[in-house]
Amino acid sequence: MIQEKDLPRSYVDAMKELLEEDYDAYIKSLDEKPYVGIRTNLLKLEPEKLKEILDRDFKEIPWVKEGFYFEEERGVLTTPSLSNIEKIKSISKNPYYFAGLYYIQEPSAMTPAMVAGIKPGDKVLDLCAAPGGKSTQAAAHLQGEGLLVSNDFSASRVKALQKNIEVSGIDNVLITNEDPKNLSKVYIEYFDKIIVDAPCSGEGMFRRDSAVFRAYLGRGPEFFTGLQVSILNEAAKMLRPGGTLVYSTCTYSKVEDEGSLSEFLENHPDFKIDKIKPDFGFEESKILPGTIRLFPHKIKGEGHFVARLKKDERALEKDENKTKDKKKRKSLKLPEELLEFLGKIKRYWDYERIFINKDYAYYLPKDALIDKSLHYIRTGLLLGEIKKNRFEPFQALAMNIKFDEWENPLNLSATDERVIKYLKGETIEADDEYMGIRLVCVDGFSLGFVKQNKKSCKNKYYQGWRWM
Repeated sequence: MIQEKDLPRSYVDAMKELLEEDYDAYIKSLDEKPYVGIRTNLLKLEPEKLKEILDRDFKEIPWVKEGFYFEEERGVLTTPSLSNIEKIKSISKNPYYFAGLYYIQEPSAMTPAMVAGIKPGDKVLDLCAAPGGKSTQAAAHLQGEGLLVSNDFSASRVKALQKNIEVSGIDNVLITNEDPKNLSKVYIEYFDKIIVDAPCSGEGMFRRDSAVFRAYLGRGPEFFTGLQVSILNEAAKMLRPGGTLVYSTCTYSKVEDEGSLSEFLENHPDFKIDKIKPDFGFEESKILPGTIRLFPHKIKGEGHFVARLKKDERALEKDENKTKDKKKRKSLKLPEELLEFLGKIKRYWDYERIFINKDYAYYLPKDALIDKSLHYIRTGLLLGEIKKNRFEPFQALAMNIKFDEWENPLNLSATDERVIKYLKGETIEADDEYMGIRLVCVDGFSLGFVKQNKKSCKNKYYQGWRWM
């Protein structure tokens, strides 16, 4: 826990000025245990269903309908039928977590995507996306319609972003590893909603992460302001007229919050603050009314600053760059083994959207703008690899398939010992005989593939995701 004596004098003075009579309550909150939340993956189930299958009386996070608080030491995660089998205590070890039914996320961090007002059909950009909390939340609200471009500048952090997107079963996504300056040259006034959860000093995370506090001591708030404004400037180029831009940080610093935002607004008169109601214990900024802060002594969550901006409506100018996405790709003859496999999945496939790159097959998002100048980590759903005389389906495809889309899934109860064996990468035995690739599910939710020979099932679960 962080003590007041450990805090830099400049920080203490700034917080006293910001909080006034609430300062002591804030300092006291630093001694309290941080809250942890989980957010239901609305692509796979509804919040009440998640509570039912986890058999927990979760307390709702007031500002996020699909979010819940949890504390692992207060109980264990079970299913109603669990009796003699050892209970799974950790929410990150539960089979339903591996099925992508929920995302573990700090409660305050759910706010930016919530206030963005994302709806099915929108084109959404998450500009500083890793590790993926806001992207997976945005995708859940898109409900498979529209487009999500999920970007992070860091090559190492984008790996976690990719995993979390694929575990969640998202297919209408482009994952990029780019400088925002490069993205803005391609996606000119393209997006309906943009989320900029900007790099910051992390003052709101002090009680949660001691590493953030140590880093803060080395550089402080001023280190980030130029970067924040630069990112906002590029985001502005990519937002369509009438679109929504959400700017958020996990810091209290007026320099990084109102300061960076005010500088941006001064240089972009076509942007105005779209007021966020200070409900649920949110605190309205006195400097920029309509923007909010979340304080740990006011809410059950960590520190955040959130602002929502609207870009003025106006007629779009004609520009060749804005119509690139209307160019048709040249149709290619698809391998028979790929078509045969996709035919086993009971859904409509638009074969014009299948793209083959070095024997890897992708299902591209509908009408998405994809430009060769950018570094894409994923372009849509990675279906698998085309090998000699066969198609090898990949984990991302398994996570995207619904139970009723596969003819004969190997459906196991969460209490079945074979589930953990499967997640560890071990060979398992089926109850019935079958030959070929088969989808493994836990209580009706997909986990991955096996290659079954009679009753023996060779494990195809992705090695990098296995239960450790």
